[in-house]
Order: sequence, then structure tokens, then C-alpha cells
Amino acid sequence: EELVRYAEQLATSLRRIQILESMKANLAKFVPKTVRDLIEESPEAPLLDKTEADLSVVFADITGYTRLSAQMEMERVNQLVEVYFGAFLDEVLKYGGDVNETAGDGLMVIFRDPDPRRHAASAVRAALGILRRTQETNATLEGFFEPVAMHVGVNSGIASVGAIKIEGAAGTRWTYTASGPTTNIAARLAALGEGGAVVMSEETRRRLG
Repeated sequence: EELVRYAEQLATSLRRIQILESMKANLAKFVPKTVRDLIEESPEAPLLDKTEADLSVVFADITGYTRLSAQMEMERVNQLVEVYFGAFLDEVLKYGGDVNETAGDGLMVIFRDPDPRRHAASAVRAALGILRRTQETNATLEGFFEPVAMHVGVNSGIASVGAIKIEGAAGTRWTYTASGPTTNIAARLAALGEGGAVVMSEETRRRLG
């Protein structure tokens, strides 16, 4: 009888572990890698406080997204974005970037490294990779979709990195992001860009040598 009860407790514990592992795997799909690493390093009290960090930021968004959305069914627009962003993610991960935010038509990627020249170079390589993958995907989808062009901007410098808490009457929402002039300039540089070119700041250019 004691053994049966022990076996039942063990089975219950295993089921709970399986559920927790499943939850972790699903939550990981929505959480930036930086945050996952911080939580794994210190599960009880992860270091999510805002700190200043030297980093490089890539902003990339689809030119004419509003026009695409007006011309096509939303499901097809989403499929199109998924194909392109899937290709971009490969480039981002190859160069050690972390996708920090995504919007319907764009993404913000952060690159960090102890050597400020190295993360600037990685960001630019990833940005060029995004343009290359755009051309490749355009060729693959020729005849099915109109070719897409990307606006891409890169900037390097000090940014405030950490958790931002938004409190309302109905509850609290946390997000983990980089903010400040460094990220704002990267977004503005992307907006200035023509499709098929990377616009980088003078600071990023200076670090490339």
C-alpha cells in the first residue's frame, strides 16, 4: 500500500514537471533570448532592472506594408510576412542578435558583445543578410506575390536596457526592451532608407574600421 501511494505521488509529480516543461517551451516562443538567459541564471530574482548598455540596434520594416494590407486578404499578408521574417530570423541568429520587438511590418533586433566594434559589425552583417534574404525570397515567390522591399537602419551606442512596467487599473504588464536615443535614431534611419540599402549611423560606421 505504501509503495502504491509512493508510485501515485511520483506519477503526479512527473505530470506536473511535464506540464511545467510544456509551459516553459511555449512561453519561450514569446520571450526574448536575453530574458530567458537572465531567468535561467537567477530564477528566484532575475536581474531585469534597467541598466545602461552599449549595443547595436537594427530596425527593419517592409516598404508599402499599408498598401499590401489594403490589396490582399489579411491571411495572405500574414503568410507573406511569416515567410520573409522566418528568413530574416536565420540571419539574426547567425550573427548573435536577439529579436526584441516585432510589429506587423517590422522588427527591432539588439546586438550585444563585450567588444563594441564586434556587435556593430554583427548588426551590419545581419542587416545586409536581411536585404540578401529579401532578394532571394522575392525570386522564390515571383509570380505569386509582388516583390517586397525593406527599410533597414543600424545604430550603435548606449541604451537603457531592462524591464518596463505599465500599471493600469485592470492589471500590470511588463515588457523587456532597449530604449532611448540610440534605438530612436536606428528607427529614424530605417525610415530614411530606400529599399535595398542599409542606412547606418556615423557611430556604427566609425566602429567598423
